[in-house]
Amino acid sequence: MGRIKAIIVKEFLHILRDPRSLTIVFAIPLIMIFILGYSISYDLNRVDAALVDLSQGRLSRQLGRAFAASPFFVVRMRSEDGRGALSLAQAEDLLRRGRVREIIVIPADFARRLSATGRSEIGLVIDGSDVNVANLVYQYGERVLMDFIAAMTGAGQVLRIGTKVHFNPEARSQFFFIPGLVAVILLMISAMLTSLSVARERETGSIALLFISPLRSREIVVGKTIPYILVALLDGAFILLFARFWFGIPLRGSLLVLLVFALLYIVSGLSLGILISTSAPTQRVAMLATMLSTLLPSILLSGFIFPLDSLAPVLRAISYVIPATYFLRIIRGVVLKGAELRHFLFEGGMLIGLSLLLLAVASRKFNRQRKAAQ
Repeated sequence: MGRIKAIIVKEFLHILRDPRSLTIVFAIPLIMIFILGYSISYDLNRVDAALVDLSQGRLSRQLGRAFAASPFFVVRMRSEDGRGALSLAQAEDLLRRGRVREIIVIPADFARRLSATGRSEIGLVIDGSDVNVANLVYQYGERVLMDFIAAMTGAGQVLRIGTKVHFNPEARSQFFFIPGLVAVILLMISAMLTSLSVARERETGSIALLFISPLRSREIVVGKTIPYILVALLDGAFILLFARFWFGIPLRGSLLVLLVFALLYIVSGLSLGILISTSAPTQRVAMLATMLSTLLPSILLSGFIFPLDSLAPVLRAISYVIPATYFLRIIRGVVLKGAELRHFLFEGGMLIGLSLLLLAVASRKFNRQRKAAQ
């Protein structure tokens, strides 16, 4: 323990003598969560639509007003010169130019067929170049149509649907994405802290002193990890507080439960950083390798954006060795659902296993380099 303590003291002195690195460590997460927190969203607050009313009757005008009264739709009914109703060719031109996302086509026999048979058709032409946006546009349009039908037939008085949305009643994408961003950023920063530390010692030549010291390789690895656990915890608390008070993300679970799992997660990130640093000759290479090995897999293969069930079998298998896969479930469960420790025993076990595996591999590789240098 005395030898490990000496390494811990040395690392803390390195941290205090390099305030620029600490500034980067705390500034980068703030910038990332601020930009990504606003830019990554499934919400669609405005849908520009063109209404082509070929019927020009009372019912078609009511339907047009129903779309215009929706909080999501901004409906264009007149031609660009304002001299007449919008034609189908003009609406298709607007869709092709990206001026509208949807065309609502009310056929000429809309009112007649509705009065005669109680059934009619309308057309929805949607810009499908962005699939996610197209799905939302369709859902919004379908909602307006269902409300219109219910009001016209009185079905709303017969059938009433009671809906309650748990955990995110406002259906805000930020509630889903920002806890995930905390997990992604925390892994990246944790790995970067230790990878840059070892790479810096290799650049300055001070790592040779560690190689010839009586310290064991595992003692060096553990001693280098412990100080950065505290720094990473401070960083994680800083990010979480910013998410709570700036974006209004709730914290429904126990902070203690989140702290326990965050410690395991941070250790896995720091161990990964040491493993990367054993192969990185310079700090620049270490930083690039850390970004590639943490940021991209954590965003694309952990369930941060895409559900794991939608991934190909090979990519899904890779996701099982990404620490963010497990911490994403934990932080979203604790923050949004108020989940408890017992709900994440499997995820906690996987984080412990990954941390021990990464520490063992990093220690072994560090020991090989040490023997080669001697």
